Amino acid sequence: MDFENFSQNISTNNEVSSLESTSDDSAQNKGPDSAVPNQEESQGQSPQGIAGKSSCKPKQKSQKMGLFVLLSLCGILALGSIINFFNKPDSASLPTDSMRNFSFVLSNSPAAGKLSFQTPSGNTEYVAVVHIEGTIQEANETYNQEWLISTIEDLTYDDKNLGILLYIDSPGGGVYESDEVYLELLDYKETSEKPVWAYLGPMAASGGYYIACAADYIIANRNCLTGSIGVIAGQSVDFSQFLDKHGIKVTTFTAGSNKDMLGISVPVTEEQAAIMQSIADDSYNQFVGIVAESRNLTFKKAASLADGRIYTADQALNNGLIDDISRLEEAYSQYEEALMIDEVDFIHLTPEQEFNYMNYLFTGINTLVKGRDSISGTESLLLEAQEQVMPELSYPAYYFQQ
Repeated sequence: MDFENFSQNISTNNEVSSLESTSDDSAQNKGPDSAVPNQEESQGQSPQGIAGKSSCKPKQKSQKMGLFVLLSLCGILALGSIINFFNKPDSASLPTDSMRNFSFVLSNSPAAGKLSFQTPSGNTEYVAVVHIEGTIQEANETYNQEWLISTIEDLTYDDKNLGILLYIDSPGGGVYESDEVYLELLDYKETSEKPVWAYLGPMAASGGYYIACAADYIIANRNCLTGSIGVIAGQSVDFSQFLDKHGIKVTTFTAGSNKDMLGISVPVTEEQAAIMQSIADDSYNQFVGIVAESRNLTFKKAASLADGRIYTADQALNNGLIDDISRLEEAYSQYEEALMIDEVDFIHLTPEQEFNYMNYLFTGINTLVKGRDSISGTESLLLEAQEQVMPELSYPAYYFQQ
């Protein structure tokens, strides 16, 4: 290959190469005599032109990096969708035996009219195992109030339904939500004249036990923690001294002397403490009254058990808060015996949850993009402290703080 063709190839493949580097390389390869040609061709190109072409490299790298990030995100989204597809629970995910049929029915929204699921093959009559899991509030990852109320209401008018077995694994929740479920279960029993039993799983505390009091018979797992009969009317986090120390002034415009009570910038007055205590006392008396009525105890006896403490299954049985201790499989057999039916289908009803991989992904991306630069370090500290002390829960609450 002669020097002129070699020089043209270099120019084609790498437009940003300078004359000096080309000459030096060529001189080394071809010798001293071949280092002179092609100067005119190089001199015909202005330094600005060479610099302009050289500046394309960072832009190209930036574009490639952006494309790489975009393709990576698309890959993550696709992978999440694939995982979600294969991670959906089977419709029959409980172990079965020759004497009993099980089925899981998942529902993402309240049923419109009658329940639409079909019972397993064989006996068309069934007991609905209604799952109450997680914090009892409007909606969260494991609990949905609207779905639960609607499901109990639909079961009331389902002729194939023989009764309800509540499966409870909950630390409790809002007074309002707990009482609404309790009252709906009472309506179910009164209208349909069908039994309601409750099985207490790992935990059925406070609002979880409150709901269980609607049952005719309560069975607990031997490792269950239950009780916690009491109420939290609200919580106050007083940052007023901290704010004063750091020269931060918070002004809230209100009408009414107690409108801003429990605010983080003002201490609680004696009057406000009395107001909150009266709310706690009313909700507490309601809880104790329900326990007394459900467990055939005097109000005084129920109140002696209702100091907010948690009970083991043995302790709850000895104090008359539950009727029996057994495994879930044994509870099924007991329910069949009470119905005087040899074989009963147990259909587990639980709300289907939204696919959370996407939520986690976009939450992570949002955190990376936004960060916490929009708020000051002091505000960030206050928010984090408040989140730790005050969970996202409506008050008053029948809730066991773990």
